[in-house]
Amino acid sequence: MQEAVKEQMNKMTNNLVQSATEMNSVLHDTMSASLQSVSVMIKGYSDLCDSFSLLTQKTLEQSTLVNQTMMSVSSVDDLVSTQNSLIKNNFDNMMSEMNNITELSSRIAQQASEPVTKHMNDTLSKISKTQAA
Repeated sequence: MQEAVKEQMNKMTNNLVQSATEMNSVLHDTMSASLQSVSVMIKGYSDLCDSFSLLTQKTLEQSTLVNQTMMSVSSVDDLVSTQNSLIKNNFDNMMSEMNNITELSSRIAQQASEPVTKHMNDTLSKISKTQAA
């Protein structure tokens, strides 16, 4: 009887050690995937800041050109025509830049989610295999 109890205790201990080892592995992989995701987000944030800085610089340059152009008009018709043209160009440029920023943001979000998604899929696959066995 003591031998059966001892064997049962050994099985339980082995199962607990195995479960703890598997949990440690899952936690390690979770931290690794999270760190990869954060690294992508930090790089992406830097890219977004660069895009906004470039947009700000372009806007300031355009403002200077607008002021120079507006100062050179010789009639009210030229003023209205120039103003309409500038408004259209500014709107088109802003829409283009916003599309670029939106695409960049979307790419960053997708890339940042990849390590976590892969880890989750791998973990769920391991759990399914364990439960099937």
